[in-house]
Amino acid sequence: MESTLSKVQQINQFYLPEWLTMELIASNVISFTPLFSYGTTILSIIKKESSTGFSIDICATMLIASILRISYYFIIPYEIALLRQSIVMIFIQLCLLRVGLKYRSKDYDVELLQEQNGSFIKDLKEISQMFAKNDSTTTNFTEILGNLLLACKEFGMLILIKFIKFFDSKYKRIGLFWQWNEELSYWKFLTRFTLIMSILTFCFIDYLKFGEALGTIGLFIESLLPLPQILLLNQLKTIQGFKLLLLLSWLGGDFTKISYLIFGAKNISGIFLFFALFQMSLDFYIAFQFIYYKYYYVQEPQHVELYELRV
Repeated sequence: MESTLSKVQQINQFYLPEWLTMELIASNVISFTPLFSYGTTILSIIKKESSTGFSIDICATMLIASILRISYYFIIPYEIALLRQSIVMIFIQLCLLRVGLKYRSKDYDVELLQEQNGSFIKDLKEISQMFAKNDSTTTNFTEILGNLLLACKEFGMLILIKFIKFFDSKYKRIGLFWQWNEELSYWKFLTRFTLIMSILTFCFIDYLKFGEALGTIGLFIESLLPLPQILLLNQLKTIQGFKLLLLLSWLGGDFTKISYLIFGAKNISGIFLFFALFQMSLDFYIAFQFIYYKYYYVQEPQHVELYELRV
């Protein structure tokens, strides 16, 4: 009887080893998915010898977010699978950035990008002057409150517009961030940023609030990953150069990550889940763009020709 039971246990262990669990499989899928999703994008760019249609702002987003997440780990440790993912992400994004810059349009010149209409300070002064003018013409509390709410609305819209334009690659950014003509400028920035974050992490390694701030900023930046691509597709009015496989890998990664955070992860803050859901909502919007521009939008050829001079 004992011999039979022992054989059954051996058979069960043969088919389902103790180390082979869904949690282990999910953690490795999360860790190494970037190699597949972004690796196919790299191969596509090399094959076409053009990175038109792909936003290199994606590289900036993921590199900065991953560096911040690694710094966050040394102060407030979290799931090792997410740390591995950050390391793998940095490697593949460096490769993607190198290929994206190599095959960027030869006509690219940062001076061809559009200037943003008006400065932030100028627009802010106009809002304050509008409120002050309206406020001086009335003594009614209800009207004053209405003017204040209107000024707050205008201020909120101003912040939103400036924020979105920062991610729109057709506009010049402050310091021309991530729009430089010279490839060396990108590597210099990444080196300096990594060095600064390493020093800050070492200095504040015992300060949990600093770690929480790093984690929140890193997760927020990562959640904005689809935004540059959304704006680029909106400008190009075409999905040419954007791979369906990349979109599917983003959506698949979203579902895998959210499932892992809900059912598998143990030492995870709720903020991870919040930003993961926000990022998935942006990926769904890209899916809507993909369907619309592929099947319903009538392309005007001059849009792409004009934009290729700027991207």
